[in-house]
Amino acid sequence: MTTGAGTGWTETFMGGSREAERALLADVFPSVEAIQEFVATKQDAPIRRAFHNRGAAFTVEFEVAADLPETMRVGFLNPGATYRGFGRFSRSQSFHGNDKELDQRGFAFRLDTPDGSQDFLFSNTPTSFAPDPVMFLRVARIFAENSRLVAPLKLMRAVGIGAGIRVLRNLLRSPDRSIAFTSMPYWSRTPFEFGMVAARLTVRPTSDPRRVADKEDPNALSIDLAQDLRQRSRSFDLCALLYLDEKRTPIENSRHPWTDATAAPVVIGRVVLPMQDLDGAEARELADRVETSEAFNPWNTPCLRPLGRTNRARRLAYDRSAANRGAPLPPHAQP
Repeated sequence: MTTGAGTGWTETFMGGSREAERALLADVFPSVEAIQEFVATKQDAPIRRAFHNRGAAFTVEFEVAADLPETMRVGFLNPGATYRGFGRFSRSQSFHGNDKELDQRGFAFRLDTPDGSQDFLFSNTPTSFAPDPVMFLRVARIFAENSRLVAPLKLMRAVGIGAGIRVLRNLLRSPDRSIAFTSMPYWSRTPFEFGMVAARLTVRPTSDPRRVADKEDPNALSIDLAQDLRQRSRSFDLCALLYLDEKRTPIENSRHPWTDATAAPVVIGRVVLPMQDLDGAEARELADRVETSEAFNPWNTPCLRPLGRTNRARRLAYDRSAANRGAPLPPHAQP
């Protein structure tokens, strides 16, 4: 890793100050509960997560890379150390739909470490459709509360034609929905601070892309995951894309990609999904707990501080979503 790579970054606030940003976010945060309650009423179901409503849970293990650079050896990231936890693959939408629908996917996992629980959250597209959380929540509410025919029209009115087209392109470019959960890459879209270094994160499968057997089945991805993990383990490399400068790797704009061509990846460790029976009693108990009583949030341990306006909004938005569905809030260690 080049000396000084990942350093020199800074955070800026929407509206020019922390107080102004909080006021902007306060105007849109009620959208979180509004989406949850609209979806619950529409589907005649209990209130669930505002986003990534439907998921499949499993156990995970993580081994820190033996050659992790000194600058990234913070907190629990000790070379060769191993941690256990659980994870969840999901659909990004607010509705509890099926696996064959046009949608983006998510991968979240939690590690139990000496510093506390650390959550990692990823999507299977490298960038968000919105440059900031205010626009994200406005657009998300439009799509949650309107039909697919009406939503694009309301979107154009709300954000303008140019921005609306960019949003639609992002949402329509979802990766092939027949690719198995365990054989596609995922990105954090937002940066994190490792000591003095800033980086976005990505997880990359160690096996070749693989399609599910029956992509028309409404539960195809979940069925495939259960069948696959019954026979073998699957793994991903967790990598950091290091900050370079504000033009190529902006801290605040989650719509702008950080690419391998500009931010060479550094392997942090390996995430393993061990061979397991997702239909067994223990796995079903874990799945029920993850869906009803667990709330992923990156603001946990003191050694990995989430950076940027999107992460600052996620801390409060995710807590609101958890509280509204009755899930206990995690003990955030970050200030």
